[in-house]
Amino acid sequence: MSNENIILPAMSDQMTEAELLTWKVSVGDEVKKGDVIAEIATDKVDMDLDSPFDGKIIKLTIDEGSMVNVGETLAEIEVEGDSLLGSLFD
Repeated sequence: MSNENIILPAMSDQMTEAELLTWKVSVGDEVKKGDVIAEIATDKVDMDLDSPFDGKIIKLTIDEGSMVNVGETLAEIEVEGDSLLGSLFD
């Protein structure tokens, strides 16, 4: 098993930050890739944020109502197997 960071992706070329409106998951929840884990708001639109991994949420690093920069870690997830990057150096 390995831990991966879930980061805020850029949803458009102009997006630099977003507000984390609400978490749709809690620590300990099992999620599948594509499951909605949070609702975020940019200056133009509110949208759902999907999990990029299958796994178990182990940490929520941002509080609801906080502003988040693109690329900032939102949560940590425990995934099965080794991380892709880690396996390149084994």
